[in-house]
Amino acid sequence: MSTTINWDDLRYILAIAREGSLGAAAKALGVNHSSVYRRLDGFEKTLGARLFERQRTGYRLTAQGEVLADTARRIEAEALAVELQLVGTDLKLSGTIRVSTGEVLGLYLLPPLLKGFASLYPEVRIELSLNNRMADLARRDADVVVRATANPPEHLVGRRVGTIGFCAYAHENYLDRAGRSKPLASYRWLGFDERLSALAPARWLLEQCPGLQHQFRFDSFAAMLEAAGAGLGAAVLPCFVAEGRAGIERLGTPHLDPGFGVWVLTHPDLRRSARIRAFTRDIGDRILAEQAKLAGE
Repeated sequence: MSTTINWDDLRYILAIAREGSLGAAAKALGVNHSSVYRRLDGFEKTLGARLFERQRTGYRLTAQGEVLADTARRIEAEALAVELQLVGTDLKLSGTIRVSTGEVLGLYLLPPLLKGFASLYPEVRIELSLNNRMADLARRDADVVVRATANPPEHLVGRRVGTIGFCAYAHENYLDRAGRSKPLASYRWLGFDERLSALAPARWLLEQCPGLQHQFRFDSFAAMLEAAGAGLGAAVLPCFVAEGRAGIERLGTPHLDPGFGVWVLTHPDLRRSARIRAFTRDIGDRILAEQAKLAGE
């Protein structure tokens, strides 16, 4: 008896293989855990083969599963290539654009700019994803990436639209206790965790205050802003995030890292899409107009 394999089943196998667990695969697919379990169980019974080894650390492909996953990856790549070509030739100023951006830009910069874009292009729908990892545009994780980075991916196309300034800040309540106009090293600093330690503001803080020991470390500028606002200590923050926040005072002058910019990027195959072209141009221009705010001038 022949067995028919459909692409929807293969999507589940690929998600489990990539994510390593049913829960993570369910999140990536936008379904619940039990749906992934039932799909995998039914597929294995249909094929009469075990596709994954269930280990304490997660799900690992068996030899049979590797063969199937390799085939699924090839099918996915071909399907995505066709989809990119079709989307890339779309001349309509309507439809959906999936935009991937980081937490700071997504929370503090883009919302009012997206409002302006929406007023010009009311038939274009925006799906905004806040994720500090660079989206894989070849897999259609997103159509456009808006990122603050020093190293934009070479396979994407777009332009640099701004430079972010960083400065030291603290809440007035903390400064009332600790004093003002003191050497930076005398303050209690909110630190960066390992994931953020290579960023420009973390390097700047180490240069200004070598040998600092941090009681509190963060993996999020948004969380660091809230902690500074609560008087927990001084923090190095993007100027456009901290300026205007009630009670937050600037310590010193902004630092600009010329290598760390804001980029608006897309996949080369999507450049011919009218809505993608309109979005990247409009949002890029709007961010450029905010450069003084980004730099902290």
